[in-house]
Amino acid sequence: MNNKQDHAFIRQFSGVIAAFVVLTIVLIFVARGVEPEVEEDGISSRAVLAEQRIAPVGAVRSGETGAAALAEAAAALTALPDAEDVVVDGPSVYNGLCAACHESGAAGAPIRGSADLAARADERGLDGLVQNAINGINAMPARGGNPALTDEQIRASVEYMLQ
Repeated sequence: MNNKQDHAFIRQFSGVIAAFVVLTIVLIFVARGVEPEVEEDGISSRAVLAEQRIAPVGAVRSGETGAAALAEAAAALTALPDAEDVVVDGPSVYNGLCAACHESGAAGAPIRGSADLAARADERGLDGLVQNAINGINAMPARGGNPALTDEQIRASVEYMLQ
């Protein structure tokens, strides 16, 4: 290639590059016109959501702060109702927690009123079924997954299942 051809190539190449730069600038202005920028008002919902997402899940407290947090937790525990105040209602416990698995037979759970449940009751007895419900068996978690249930509530729900 000679010098004249080199200059012609560089001129054409520079023209193509300049056209691409101009096209890019035009596209940027068109995009800004189509989607205007949102002005931040100081407390945007995005900032609030970001703060919630990155907030710590827990905290380690020691010294006076830890003692105050421990006292607060102890006070909250004493505010819970006594076991005597809890209503022992088999149908409400069953319908609120147990029915999710025992109505459909999920994970092999015996269905309420089925022959399988009656056979298990004959084999283990009421106390055996109550102990299974308290301690958990197979896929069923202890106390049906609700550790706040009392033994009396569990017994009432098992009795309801056997009706």
